[in-house]
Amino acid sequence: MRVTVAAAAGFYPALYAFDRPVAAIYAPFAAVAFGVLSPLPGSGRERARAVLYALPPAAALTALGTALAVATAPAVAGMLVVGFVLTFASACGPRVAGAAPGLQLFYILACFPPYAPGTLPQRLAGLAAGALLLAAAELRLLPEPTAPHHADHVAHALREAAATARALARGHGDDPPAVSPSRPCDPLAVSPSRPCDPLAVVASTQASSAAGRGGRRRSTSARVSLASRTSSRAQPGQDGQTDVRG
Repeated sequence: MRVTVAAAAGFYPALYAFDRPVAAIYAPFAAVAFGVLSPLPGSGRERARAVLYALPPAAALTALGTALAVATAPAVAGMLVVGFVLTFASACGPRVAGAAPGLQLFYILACFPPYAPGTLPQRLAGLAAGALLLAAAELRLLPEPTAPHHADHVAHALREAAATARALARGHGDDPPAVSPSRPCDPLAVSPSRPCDPLAVVASTQASSAAGRGGRRRSTSARVSLASRTSSRAQPGQDGQTDVRG
């Protein structure tokens, strides 16, 4: 929609109102090259900014192609150089990589026969008109909502985490039902309707261990007292036998 409006607004006035057929060709070509053939990323405002930034290189490539169209050999050599430079310039970022196909097309169109350096002003005028109309359409005609950035997603996640922490600190969180400490559950036989409380299991285990240690100590004390009573009862008998023998 935006490309169609920009191309039509550049083509018909240039051809019928100003009688500039060359400018009428370059105006819709600029809109199509930047709006369709160049995958510019971002929102409408960012794409419009990228089109305006790409306008001076596009004008330079149009002038270069117009000058090198004098013969086939310089046009081919210029195509090799332009293609090499634009390919490696694409590593500078997504906006440069997105505008590279359109920039290369401006050189190809300009160096295409016939050789007509006198039409360079009309070419540049049509190029500027098409690019400016496309940028205006990206800004004003059916603008897309601005996509949230990564920083916005991170800030939203941090706000949600802070709100959840405050709710849990006030005791309004959805805590699982606790198990009664007097009847701790068995972690090996937990039913979905009655979840197991780990603290109750640990407390029960410690209580069982303490009870076992106390029982072992009482058993040891009983054996020691029984042995002492037995030895005390056997001692007088041994003394009496000694007296008789004497």
